[in-house]
This record gives sequence, structure tokens and C-alpha cells, in this order.
Amino acid sequence: MSRALRYAPPLANRDLIVRPRLLDVLRSRFERPLTAVVAPAGFGKTSLLGQAVSENALSPAGEDRWLTCQLDDTTLSVLASGAFAAVGLSAPVPEDPRQAAVAVAEALWSAAPRHVALILDDVHLVLPGSPAAEFLRHLVGELPRNGHLVLASRPPLPLSVSRLVASGDAVVLRETDLQFREDEVAAFAESRGVPPELLDDVGGWPALAELTATAGPFAVSGYVWEELLAQLSPERRHALALLVAVGGADDEIAAALLGEDVDLRSLLEGLPLVVRSPSGWWSLHGLWAAALQHHLDSGQVAEARRTAAAVLSGRGQYQEAMGLLLDARAWEDVRRLVVEVCECCTALVPTDVLEGWLHRLPPEVQQSPEGLLLAAMAAEQASPSAAEEFLVQALEGAHGAPAVRYACLNALVHLAFWGNDRRRLEFLLEELEELAREGHPGAPAFVALLQGMLAHSVDEVRSALAAPGLSTRTPPNPVQDWLHAHLVLLRLGDAAAGEVLARRSLSHPATPVHGISRCLLLESFRLRGRLEDAERLLPYLLADMQPAKVLTSPELVTCAVSVLDVLGRHGEAAELLGRYRPVLGASLVAWAPLARTLAEVFHALSTGDEQQAAASLRSIVPSNGGRLSGALRASPVALPLLYVLLPEVRGRWDADPPPGSLADLHAGARALVELRERGSTAAAGAVPPSAWPVLRALLPVPWTAQLAVGLVAAGQDGARAIVEDLGPAARVTLRAQAATAPATLAATARSLLRAIPAVPTARLHLRVLGPLELRRDGVVVAAPELRRERVRQLLGYLLTHDRPTRTAITSELWPDLDDAAAGRNLRVTLAYLQNVLEPDRGELDPPYFLRSAGPVLHLVTDGALEIDVLQFERALDEAARLERQGAPSAALSAYLQAAELWGGDLLADVAGGTWLEWERDRLRGRFVSSAVRAGNLLLARGDTPTARTLAERALRADDCSEDAHQLLVAVHLADGDLVDAHRALRRCQQMLRELGVPPQPRTRALAQRLTPRG
Repeated sequence: MSRALRYAPPLANRDLIVRPRLLDVLRSRFERPLTAVVAPAGFGKTSLLGQAVSENALSPAGEDRWLTCQLDDTTLSVLASGAFAAVGLSAPVPEDPRQAAVAVAEALWSAAPRHVALILDDVHLVLPGSPAAEFLRHLVGELPRNGHLVLASRPPLPLSVSRLVASGDAVVLRETDLQFREDEVAAFAESRGVPPELLDDVGGWPALAELTATAGPFAVSGYVWEELLAQLSPERRHALALLVAVGGADDEIAAALLGEDVDLRSLLEGLPLVVRSPSGWWSLHGLWAAALQHHLDSGQVAEARRTAAAVLSGRGQYQEAMGLLLDARAWEDVRRLVVEVCECCTALVPTDVLEGWLHRLPPEVQQSPEGLLLAAMAAEQASPSAAEEFLVQALEGAHGAPAVRYACLNALVHLAFWGNDRRRLEFLLEELEELAREGHPGAPAFVALLQGMLAHSVDEVRSALAAPGLSTRTPPNPVQDWLHAHLVLLRLGDAAAGEVLARRSLSHPATPVHGISRCLLLESFRLRGRLEDAERLLPYLLADMQPAKVLTSPELVTCAVSVLDVLGRHGEAAELLGRYRPVLGASLVAWAPLARTLAEVFHALSTGDEQQAAASLRSIVPSNGGRLSGALRASPVALPLLYVLLPEVRGRWDADPPPGSLADLHAGARALVELRERGSTAAAGAVPPSAWPVLRALLPVPWTAQLAVGLVAAGQDGARAIVEDLGPAARVTLRAQAATAPATLAATARSLLRAIPAVPTARLHLRVLGPLELRRDGVVVAAPELRRERVRQLLGYLLTHDRPTRTAITSELWPDLDDAAAGRNLRVTLAYLQNVLEPDRGELDPPYFLRSAGPVLHLVTDGALEIDVLQFERALDEAARLERQGAPSAALSAYLQAAELWGGDLLADVAGGTWLEWERDRLRGRFVSSAVRAGNLLLARGDTPTARTLAERALRADDCSEDAHQLLVAVHLADGDLVDAHRALRRCQQMLRELGVPPQPRTRALAQRLTPRG
């Protein structure tokens, strides 16, 4: 099947009659969870659904998302990935049918207030009892109120709907409903230009009516197909038979089957039961197959399918191509396609698809080298040992078949890499070298990468990666791109080249490597000191971290935990560690224990438990005292952790220093050791400023603070910026250094400590949404200074402007005074505000909340000073982030948190200039839009009382919000309260008339729902 027909209804080749009685049922699909159309072939199910979609596009009652099922939709990964694509999800498909259904339901829910119908055509191709059928069953149960499912199927449906029909939550149109009524027969006959009596014997069957109208008045009942085909030339019948044999075609496939001069439009124009997609794919109804079944012999059918499969596989449409080849029983072509799909270490299609292919192979093909390769790739993740056995058998039987040998060696390298089996890798390298000598085009590149992997020294790695053609190998291989990036980044320390290669691996459509490639991309950012870029990429890495992926790529946990801890998000790091610790324990990958230990050690160091960290790390030290060969395979953070905490490994690192950006880590680790063990700043003085951002991105925060003390003590005064960046998180380390370090370091630590104000012991909460109120440890502050209008205005200005200058403040608050007088007033007002915020601060202590840097003032807003407006905006920003990630349930919690914080307009009891009015308008707009969004999500979930409360609050804030009016009308409709719904609608319409603006489509749709039908 064409992907063009997968996600869009086909276009009819002929005009269709409008059938209002059926379209009315389908238009109400947005009012119930499930609508089904169940009838045998030829009753116009697809045409009817296509008409319903077209009619809805003219006057939308909701949104339609289309998915045409195909033969391999019995596998969960194929059907669910199709549903994911239809609803706009790009996340990996979970292995559990219910989890996949929940993800689709959440995507539908996130579209609220819009109603969305997911239309699945040809559902009979989903086998009852299959994982895909389970997915559909769960999806029906998980649908939100704004989510609807439409199924079209030949009988029987692969899921039971009787209970839903009985409760009124489902409607099923059946064969008797789809049969033409008398008036429809007359309308159809008129549309085809034939007398109605010609169709007297069609029995209401739409397909037979179409065929009879085309065959003409001389067709004898029961012989319609014969009469129709008799009107076509033998060449045209042959061409149609070829197209039917391959399930339809576009211009490229048609040219391969019928010659370059074929014109599909001319060939198919005017024929009944033919549809096309907007992009040019043509498909003939299944009834054509029965009519043309004797026009080709089995050899011709098989050859046509082989030809079309070759075109499809060239496009990367492996599942469609394999389906044709299996139907053709073209086993030699099947074997070749298996090799193509499996040759790059990881299969290019999901595991359950591979299993489906395997089950369709006859025993002799299953036992062939290609069949064993397929079995190995299907078993690889669940049972690496079984996969290796299959591969060894396949390799033994693949003499004289270099492509099969290459694919098997690729997969065996992957397994040996997981097992960190050097001797096995050396043997496989010899096999690949032999293949390269025999002229296999892909082998030389893999030989170079494997030599780099096995290299003992940096020079050997460079020499291996200098092999000609390595960077320009074709076809692209995502696993080899990842391995190339891995070597360049973690053996050569070349972060710039590593970024390029990681991006290249990510650009490949083979999603199994995306998680590990994204991990390398993030590490390339950190090794260049680009912590902000790493932070932006982190949510996508976390989304990649499914348990099945962590089992085979444990380094994902080390990377994510260390980044979270560097960013100060220790709670999230601890939660992630707890979630994946059992998964890492079950992993068969050799470096999984190391990856887990590095993550635990980094987290322990970040939270101040260095004693536990050292004990954990020492537990995995090899008995030979080596530097833990392959430690960097898990994460670059391994270098400083091992070097600083395990003295016995330092000699190896110092004797063979790492190159590139890894040298920055080595230099930082050496400096830390000198500072911690000898109190020497010599090594710190040699750490260049260019390395500081790298160390900030890869060291635990306490170590970064400790290193900053040494840098400043060594005369690198610019390192004070590191401490400023760390902020209060550095104070614990600085206090410890001030108390226990040698004199020079202690003095430097005290100096830096003075520059970081102490966090006040009292906790302040400032409420500015509504009337201003300040609480200290829960008690309302009644300081007389806070009643001063200028103090309140200054506080508001500092809240709404990031680091304003003194001049900007005085021009707004004292515009009529000269600079000197305004400056004096600002200093006095600042003193009042300081007294309010920190009444117990010593005279010589630096202020914590209000800080000055030259002409710039800065209000520090962290955990010591909670401000409702900042919490409000953070909650809404978090909700927006969660919405982008497709997590509406989590976003709803954030929206409700923001709504709880809203107490009214910003500083409602403070007089201000235009700056304050602008900010009030902006925040009011954010509250109204978020309250409406939350209300719509709640409405779709069935929580009408809370949704109504939010609608009413939004209208109190802004009576001109049409969206809020719409929500209130919709809530009353959902509650069946037509009186209040009409009242709310009239209020909305009156507001729109006063503003002189037309109603939005949703307002018109709600009004239509309140208008009695008929």
C-alpha cells in the first residue's frame, strides 16, 4: 500500500452520490466514542468515510485523522506507529498494547477543546486476539470525551462492541444500512446517465450498481464483470491485472511494470471502483482481483510483485516490499531483502515485524543462512545468546555469499561489543578483513572502525580512522556512524567532529540508534562546554529512555543522571536512578554495572556523600589495578571520577594522557588532586580558561566549586565567575574549604564566600497576584516601610524588569526630578526595601535578595524568596513544555497549579505607569488562556464542575474572551443544561456584537448544537 493512502482517504475516480441518511450518522461521530461501519466488500465503506471527511472539512464539527490498515497491522508496532503518526506523535511505540493506547488517547486529549476522530479503514486486516487488536480494545476504553474512533471493516470486527452499543456509546452501520434505497438508486442512475430500471437487479449493492452502470444495458445479470471486461482491450486488461496483483501503483511502479510510456490516469480513467491519492497513487477495489484472477498465471503475478517490491525496497519501504515478496513466494528475493534490512547491526524494522516475517517463511528458508540471520535479529534484544547461536550457524552456511556473511559479522560485532569480548572482536575483525580483500564494498569501513575500537593508543585510533572512504561510505549505516562518533568523541576527544557524526547518525530513519546517538550529541556539547545546549537536548534524551533501550544502552542513564545533577536537579536525578536501577541490574551488556556505578557515584558526589561515592567506585576496580579499560565507553565523567577517587589508576592516565577535550578533563582532575591532597595550586594555575566551561559541564558541583577556589588562589581571578554561576550551591563547599583547607586556599574560599551572600534562614513568600502581601515564615509582614507607595512600586519594577539600571528605574518612578534628587530617592527607597526583605542582615553583610553590579540592580528570586507570579509563570512554562512533549495529563497539573496561584491582577493595589499596565495585561492573558486550556482538558476528561469553575474565573478576569465563553457553553451542554447553555451563548453573542467581531467557528458549532435538528 502507498503511504499516501495510509494517512488520507482516497479520492474517488468517479462522482459519488450524496447519502444524507448515512452522512448524518457519521457526522455525529464527534458525539460518541465509537462509530463502526461493518459490511462485506463492495458496499462503499471507504467511499462513505471519505465523503464524511470531505463534508466535515466544509463545516467542521471536529477534526478527522485517517489511517488505512494494511496486512502487517496485526503487529503492534506497525498499527500503533501508524496511529501515532496519524495523531501527530513522534515518540517510540511502547511494547505494551495498553501503554500504546494510552499514548494515542493522550494525544487526542491534548487536542481539546477540538474533537478528534481517528478513522481506521480496513480494520478486518487486524486479526482478533492479536497485540494490535488488544491495542484497539484498550484505545476504545481510554478515549477522552473529545476523542472518537471510527472503524470500517468487513465482518466481523476484531473487537467486541455490543456493550458500547447497548449503552449508547457506539453506533454500527451494517450491510442493510449501506444498501442503496430506492431514491439512492435513482440518484445513482442519474449520476451515471443510465435508466433506473437497469439497476433493478443489483439488490442495493453499490459495487454491483457501479459495475452494471459501466457495463451498459446489454449486461446480463450475473455476468456484469464479463461484460465490463469485454469492453476493454486485451492490453488494458493485462495492465489492470498487473496493478491488481501488486495492490496499486504510482507512476514509478507503473513504469517498472508496464514501461516508461504508461499513463496511469489514461489507463484507469472512467473505470469503476478505482481510487487515487492526491500524490498520485492509484488503487483498484478488491473486487477487481476476483474479476481478473485468471488473466495472469502464477508466474506473471510473482514477477509483477517482485518488480514492485524492488521499487519499494529502493525507497526504504521494507515492510511493503517484503509483503509482496512473501505473497509471491519469491524466496530468493526474500533472502536478499532480509540481508538488506539486517546488515547494519540493528534491523531497520521493529522486532515484531521481523517475527511476523519469520513465521511466514517455509522451513527450508527459515533454516537458510538468511532465515537464521532473520531469527537472530528477531531474538537479539531478548536473548543475545540465542541470537549469537543463530548467527554462527548462518555464518557457517554462508560460504560464497559475501552479503550474508557481512550482515552476520555486523550483528556478531554488535553482540561482542555488548559483551566487551575483545578476543571475539579480534576474530571478527579477521573475518571482516577477509571480506574486504574479497572486494565487499562495506567491509573496509567497518574494518577501520573495528580497528579503532580495538586500538590500544590514541595514535592507533587516529591511524585506523584515517582509512580512505570511511567518512564517505555508502550506503549510510547509522550504527557505523554512531560507532565512528563514539570513537572520535570518547577516544580522540574531538567534540566538534563527534557532533557532526552524531547528527549524521540521528538523521537516519532507523530509530533504534536515535537514543544512543542523541546521548553522544549531548556529550559532544558538554565536552565543548556548551551546558545550555546540553540542557536543551536533555528532555529529548529522557524521552528516548524506554526500559528496552536502557537494557542495551545503559550509558543513557549515566549521561542523564550526571547532567541533571550538574544542573542542580538532584531530585530528578535520584528519581531516574531509582527507576532504572533494576533495569540496569537486568542488563546483559558488559558495561552496565559500570554505567550504574558511575551514575550512583556522580549523584552521591553531587549531594555531598563523597565517602559513599568512593566506596561504590572502588567496588568495581579491576584486580590488576588498571584504569578500568572502556570506562569512557559509559561516559566521559568516568575520567575525573576515577582519577580523583582512585589513586591507583592515575599513573595510567598520566603516562598516556587523553587527547582533545578529554585533556581538559584530565587537567581538571589533576588540579583537583593537587588541591585536595597537597594543597598545591600549581596544576590549577595551568588549567586554561577555555577548559573551565568543559569542567563546569562534566564535574559534580562540589568539585567545580573546589576547583574554582584553586583557580582563583592560583591567580586566575576570572574563575570567580564560576562561583557566581554556581551561586548558593557552592556555599557548602566554600565553607568546608574555609575551615579545613591550607591557608592560601582557605583565605580564597573565605573571600569567595563573602561574595556569595548567605541564604537567609527565614523563608519569604511574596504575593503580588492581587493585593501585595509579604509573609516571613508564614507570618504576614506588617513593616511600615511596605506601606510606602514607592517601595511597593520599586518592588514591582524589579519584579517585572530583569536587571534594570538605576537610571531606568529613576526615570520611571521619579520622572520629574533631576538625576541627583532621583538618585537620592532611589537609595533611600532601596534601603527601605532591604530592611523589609532582610531585617536581620548585618551592616557589613552583602544583601542576598537585592544585589547591585555597578549601575545594575538585581532582585534574586530563588527558594528563599517565593513569589507567586514567578511560580505562576514557571508552572505555565512547564505546562507548555509538557504539551510539546505530548503529556497533557502532566500539563493539566501544571495548569491547575497556576490557576491556584492566580489571585487577581498584578499588584492590584499599587498605582503604576504603563509598564505595570502592560505587565498586568500580559499576565491576565496568560491566566485566561491557561484556565480555558485546563478547562477544556477537564471537560474532555469528564470533570465538568472544575471546568465550569475555571470558565467562570476566566470570564471574571476577561469578559471579552470568546474562548472562555465557548468553554462555559460546552460545559453546560456536557451537563445537559440547555437553559444555562443558551444563556451563556447569548452572553457570548452579545459580547461579540458589542465588539463588532464575527464569531469563531467553535462558537458557530456550539450554536448549531443548540439548534434543534430538522
